[in-house]
Amino acid sequence: MLAYVLAETAASDVTEAAAEAANNPILPTVNEMFWTLVFFAILWALMKFVLLPPIMRGFEARAAKLREDEGAAEAAELAATERVREYEAGLAGARSEAVAVIEAARAEGDAQRREVVGAAEAEVASLRAAAAEEIAGAKVRARAELSGNITDIAVGAASVVLEKQVDRASSSRVVDDYVAGQGRN
Repeated sequence: MLAYVLAETAASDVTEAAAEAANNPILPTVNEMFWTLVFFAILWALMKFVLLPPIMRGFEARAAKLREDEGAAEAAELAATERVREYEAGLAGARSEAVAVIEAARAEGDAQRREVVGAAEAEVASLRAAAAEEIAGAKVRARAELSGNITDIAVGAASVVLEKQVDRASSSRVVDDYVAGQGRN
Protein backbone atom coordinates (compact mmCIF):
# COMPACT_ATOMS: atom_id res chain seq x y z
CA MET A 1 0.00 0.00 0.00
CA LEU A 2 2.64 2.12 0.70
CA ALA A 3 3.79 1.47 -2.77
CA TYR A 4 0.36 2.29 -4.02
CA VAL A 5 0.25 5.53 -2.08
CA LEU A 6 3.65 6.40 -3.29
CA ALA A 7 2.71 5.58 -6.82
CA GLU A 8 -0.50 7.56 -6.49
CA THR A 9 1.33 10.51 -5.03
CA ALA A 10 3.87 10.31 -7.74
CA ALA A 11 1.13 10.13 -10.37
CA SER A 12 -0.74 13.03 -8.82
CA ASP A 13 2.53 15.04 -8.75
CA VAL A 14 3.08 14.33 -12.44
CA THR A 15 -0.49 15.32 -13.33
CA GLU A 16 -0.19 18.39 -11.17
CA ALA A 17 3.12 19.25 -12.87
CA ALA A 18 1.49 18.75 -16.27
CA ALA A 19 -1.46 20.88 -15.23
CA GLU A 20 0.87 23.54 -13.92
CA ALA A 21 2.89 23.42 -17.12
CA ALA A 22 -0.29 23.81 -19.13
CA ASN A 23 -1.36 26.81 -17.08
CA ASN A 24 2.09 28.53 -17.01
CA PRO A 25 1.68 31.94 -18.75
CA ILE A 26 5.38 32.25 -19.56
CA LEU A 27 5.68 29.10 -21.65
CA PRO A 28 4.30 29.50 -25.23
CA THR A 29 1.87 27.09 -26.69
CA VAL A 30 2.08 25.61 -30.20
CA ASN A 31 -0.79 27.80 -31.35
CA GLU A 32 0.99 30.95 -30.11
CA MET A 33 4.25 29.86 -31.72
CA PHE A 34 2.51 29.35 -35.09
CA TRP A 35 0.87 32.82 -35.10
CA THR A 36 4.09 34.46 -33.89
CA LEU A 37 5.94 32.85 -36.79
CA VAL A 38 3.22 33.96 -39.28
CA PHE A 39 3.23 37.59 -38.03
CA PHE A 40 7.01 37.65 -37.92
CA ALA A 41 7.12 36.50 -41.56
CA ILE A 42 4.53 39.15 -42.53
CA LEU A 43 6.43 41.90 -40.69
CA TRP A 44 9.72 40.74 -42.22
CA ALA A 45 8.21 40.78 -45.72
CA LEU A 46 6.63 44.20 -45.07
CA MET A 47 9.95 45.63 -43.86
CA LYS A 48 12.01 43.95 -46.60
CA PHE A 49 9.82 44.73 -49.59
CA VAL A 50 7.76 47.81 -48.60
CA LEU A 51 9.42 49.91 -45.91
CA LEU A 52 13.15 49.29 -46.42
CA PRO A 53 13.42 50.05 -50.21
CA PRO A 54 12.42 53.76 -49.86
CA ILE A 55 14.84 54.15 -46.97
CA MET A 56 17.64 52.53 -48.98
CA ARG A 57 16.79 54.73 -52.00
CA GLY A 58 17.04 57.75 -49.70
CA PHE A 59 20.44 56.60 -48.44
CA GLU A 60 21.64 55.98 -52.00
CA ALA A 61 20.28 59.35 -53.17
CA ARG A 62 22.00 61.05 -50.26
CA ALA A 63 25.29 59.29 -51.05
CA ALA A 64 24.94 60.22 -54.74
CA LYS A 65 24.20 63.83 -53.78
CA LEU A 66 27.30 63.87 -51.57
CA ARG A 67 29.42 62.50 -54.40
CA GLU A 68 27.92 65.05 -56.78
CA ASP A 69 28.52 67.90 -54.31
CA GLU A 70 32.11 66.75 -53.79
CA GLY A 71 32.63 66.71 -57.56
CA ALA A 72 31.07 70.17 -57.88
CA ALA A 73 33.26 71.43 -55.04
CA GLU A 74 36.38 70.05 -56.75
CA ALA A 75 35.30 71.61 -60.06
CA ALA A 76 34.65 74.94 -58.32
CA GLU A 77 38.03 74.74 -56.63
CA LEU A 78 39.73 74.04 -59.97
CA ALA A 79 37.80 76.91 -61.57
CA ALA A 80 38.76 79.23 -58.72
CA THR A 81 42.39 78.18 -59.04
CA GLU A 82 42.24 78.85 -62.77
CA ARG A 83 40.66 82.26 -62.15
CA VAL A 84 43.40 83.07 -59.65
CA ARG A 85 46.01 82.10 -62.25
CA GLU A 86 44.28 84.24 -64.88
CA TYR A 87 44.03 87.13 -62.42
CA GLU A 88 47.72 86.83 -61.53
CA ALA A 89 48.65 86.63 -65.21
CA GLY A 90 46.52 89.69 -65.92
CA LEU A 91 48.04 91.45 -62.94
CA ALA A 92 51.55 90.61 -64.14
CA GLY A 93 50.61 91.89 -67.60
CA ALA A 94 49.20 95.07 -66.09
CA ARG A 95 52.35 95.52 -64.03
CA SER A 96 54.58 95.08 -67.06
CA GLU A 97 52.35 97.45 -69.02
CA ALA A 98 52.51 99.96 -66.17
CA VAL A 99 56.31 99.67 -66.13
CA ALA A 100 56.37 100.21 -69.91
CA VAL A 101 54.07 103.24 -69.59
CA ILE A 102 56.22 104.64 -66.78
CA GLU A 103 59.39 104.11 -68.82
CA ALA A 104 57.78 105.74 -71.86
CA ALA A 105 56.61 108.66 -69.73
CA ARG A 106 60.07 108.94 -68.18
CA ALA A 107 61.69 108.92 -71.63
CA GLU A 108 59.18 111.50 -72.88
CA GLY A 109 59.77 113.61 -69.78
CA ASP A 110 63.54 113.41 -70.30
CA ALA A 111 63.09 114.42 -73.94
CA GLN A 112 60.88 117.34 -72.95
CA ARG A 113 63.34 118.32 -70.24
CA ARG A 114 66.21 118.25 -72.74
CA GLU A 115 64.09 120.26 -75.16
CA VAL A 116 63.15 122.83 -72.49
CA VAL A 117 66.75 123.01 -71.23
CA GLY A 118 68.00 123.41 -74.80
CA ALA A 119 65.44 126.14 -75.46
CA ALA A 120 66.37 127.85 -72.18
CA GLU A 121 70.09 127.64 -73.02
CA ALA A 122 69.42 129.02 -76.49
CA GLU A 123 67.37 131.84 -74.96
CA VAL A 124 70.12 132.53 -72.41
CA ALA A 125 72.69 132.54 -75.20
CA SER A 126 70.58 134.95 -77.26
CA LEU A 127 70.06 137.13 -74.17
CA ARG A 128 73.81 137.06 -73.52
CA ALA A 129 74.50 137.99 -77.13
CA ALA A 130 71.95 140.81 -76.95
CA ALA A 131 73.43 141.97 -73.65
CA ALA A 132 76.94 141.81 -75.12
CA GLU A 133 75.79 143.83 -78.13
CA GLU A 134 74.11 146.31 -75.80
CA ILE A 135 77.25 146.51 -73.67
CA ALA A 136 79.39 146.98 -76.76
CA GLY A 137 77.04 149.68 -78.00
CA ALA A 138 77.11 151.34 -74.58
CA LYS A 139 80.93 151.22 -74.63
CA VAL A 140 81.00 152.79 -78.08
CA ARG A 141 78.59 155.51 -77.00
CA ALA A 142 80.50 156.03 -73.73
CA ARG A 143 83.82 156.27 -75.62
CA ALA A 144 82.37 158.66 -78.13
CA GLU A 145 80.89 160.78 -75.36
CA LEU A 146 84.07 160.48 -73.29
CA SER A 147 86.18 161.22 -76.29
CA GLY A 148 84.11 164.34 -76.97
CA ASN A 149 84.30 165.46 -73.36
CA ILE A 150 88.05 164.77 -73.14
CA THR A 151 88.57 166.64 -76.41
CA ASP A 152 86.66 169.63 -75.07
CA ILE A 153 88.60 169.55 -71.78
CA ALA A 154 91.98 169.03 -73.51
CA VAL A 155 91.31 171.79 -76.06
CA GLY A 156 90.19 174.13 -73.25
CA ALA A 157 93.24 173.28 -71.11
CA ALA A 158 95.62 173.63 -74.04
CA SER A 159 94.07 176.99 -74.98
CA VAL A 160 94.57 178.24 -71.42
CA VAL A 161 98.17 176.93 -71.21
CA LEU A 162 99.20 178.19 -74.64
CA GLU A 163 97.13 181.29 -74.34
CA LYS A 164 95.88 180.93 -77.85
CA GLN A 165 93.03 179.12 -79.49
CA VAL A 166 93.77 175.40 -80.31
CA ASP A 167 92.04 173.70 -83.27
CA ARG A 168 89.44 171.19 -82.03
CA ALA A 169 89.46 169.01 -85.18
CA SER A 170 93.18 168.28 -85.08
CA SER A 171 93.14 167.71 -81.34
CA SER A 172 90.19 165.30 -81.50
CA ARG A 173 92.25 162.85 -83.60
CA VAL A 174 95.02 162.80 -80.99
CA VAL A 175 92.51 162.36 -78.15
CA ASP A 176 90.72 159.54 -80.04
CA ASP A 177 94.03 157.70 -80.56
CA TYR A 178 94.86 158.11 -76.87
CA VAL A 179 91.40 156.85 -75.71
CA ALA A 180 91.57 153.92 -78.14
CA GLY A 181 95.02 153.02 -76.79
CA GLN A 182 93.78 153.14 -73.20
CA GLY A 183 90.79 150.95 -74.04
CA ARG A 184 93.07 148.16 -75.21
CA ASN A 185 95.06 148.14 -71.99
